[in-house]
Amino acid sequence: MGDSFKEQLVPMTMSQKDKLQRTMIWTVAILVSVILFFVLPIFAAPILVLAVMWGAMFFASKLKKEHEYALTNNIMDIDVIYNKEKRKRIMEIDIKEANVIASIKDERRQEEISRGQKVIDASDGNHTKATYAIMYPHEGQLLKILITPNEEMLQLMYKQAPNKVFKYRG
Repeated sequence: MGDSFKEQLVPMTMSQKDKLQRTMIWTVAILVSVILFFVLPIFAAPILVLAVMWGAMFFASKLKKEHEYALTNNIMDIDVIYNKEKRKRIMEIDIKEANVIASIKDERRQEEISRGQKVIDASDGNHTKATYAIMYPHEGQLLKILITPNEEMLQLMYKQAPNKVFKYRG
């Protein structure tokens, strides 16, 4: 049997909380900039205003996220990418070691899915029937890792661990 490899990029839908945070960041930045223009000498204000605006751009860019799943045989790497620039590894898991992989809307698996002690949300943020929970033991606790795999990724996961992956048929 040959190696299997699949990558999937999942853009995260910006939640109302994220939109509110972005609005607050820019509102505070503009208010601070206006105050700096009135308080500071004319030569120092533009430099500090630029610094404030750069800071606002930096923090607002952290709200634009997408997740990447890379499945190589039975190892899945889950990364978060901020503003299409900076990548950070969230987790590397062996799907054969997972307790269960099932849709969060699968009523037959709700008892198993609800046991998660810590939730890592690497999904698209919509939490529909296409969102799957990977129940994974890690460092003495049971993680509930939320992902949104496409059909091809789900099929490859099923081939690697057919007794762990439960496709949603609801």
